[in-house]
Amino acid sequence: MHHRHHDAHRPGHGHGPRRARRGIVAEAALLVLADGPLHGYEIINEIEQRSGGHWRPSAGSIYPALAKMEERGLISGSDADDGRRRYEITDAGRERLAGRDPDAPAPWDEHRERPGGELRGLMAEIAGQLRQIARFGTAEQRAAAAATLRHTKSELYSVLASDPE
Repeated sequence: MHHRHHDAHRPGHGHGPRRARRGIVAEAALLVLADGPLHGYEIINEIEQRSGGHWRPSAGSIYPALAKMEERGLISGSDADDGRRRYEITDAGRERLAGRDPDAPAPWDEHRERPGGELRGLMAEIAGQLRQIARFGTAEQRAAAAATLRHTKSELYSVLASDPE
């Protein structure tokens, strides 16, 4: 039996802005697919490029979003010869995009507009990568990730110790 602890007593849990607006990954994927069919990893790379490297959705966020969009008929997926699934926007998907506010910021620009937004986005991406490595990585990959984190931790202590200008 799983016992869940409530995080009410821990600061920073359940308060303040959510990490990402609900549906932002799906919206980004739909916009990218409007330019042509792509595999899932190509969608991730395209979003990362359009964000100028600030946002790279994890596989753990993109594939469930693609599956939901496929269920709703916004995109269609087909298995390619290489065994990978290729996604394509449907008329319903184009209709959904046509209803989008033309002045709304692109999903890949949204998180950059809040103070600390870039850091929050990076933390979320790193957490996703670490979960993947912890679950599916080899012993060597886990050791390399731990070494990277130890190095990063010491670099961050240096940042904190430096005098603000």
